Amino acid sequence: MSVSIRPARLSDADDIARLTTELGYDIAGSDVAPRLSRFLESADHHFLIAEIDGHPVGWLHATLAEYVEAGRFVVVAGLVVDSRHRRKRVGSALMERAEQWAVNQGCSMLRLWSSSGRAHAHRFYEHLGFTHIKTQFSFVKSLGSVGETLKKLVPRIDE
Repeated sequence: MSVSIRPARLSDADDIARLTTELGYDIAGSDVAPRLSRFLESADHHFLIAEIDGHPVGWLHATLAEYVEAGRFVVVAGLVVDSRHRRKRVGSALMERAEQWAVNQGCSMLRLWSSSGRAHAHRFYEHLGFTHIKTQFSFVKSLGSVGETLKKLVPRIDE
């Protein structure tokens, strides 16, 4: 059983939605599709699908960012591996490809954020050589009638 990594396609929207529920976020493929379409059209986004035997078992979304204090870097905006396929190098393979993309974009740093309750994920990232640099609070302000949308930003974590 070998892992293959390929660029995402718009037809992956339903599988991406299914896998995203494993992160604790409920989303429909019909909501993923327009966002994925924008990511796929942008050179600043890199969206990958991991497959085993032709079946999607994970995804990674990386994006370019630039801050005044940090210069240009790549952010891993999302990573998920189907729980039945964890500890089989799927996540590592996706992260290796994100690192390669970051280097190809001229970046010398890869960053990510992970919810405080995801202890298993934290150990995974540390195993890959990431350093925990700070603990933060996360704030959001609704700019309209999006109260229910704000609730969707907080994952259900069942570790």
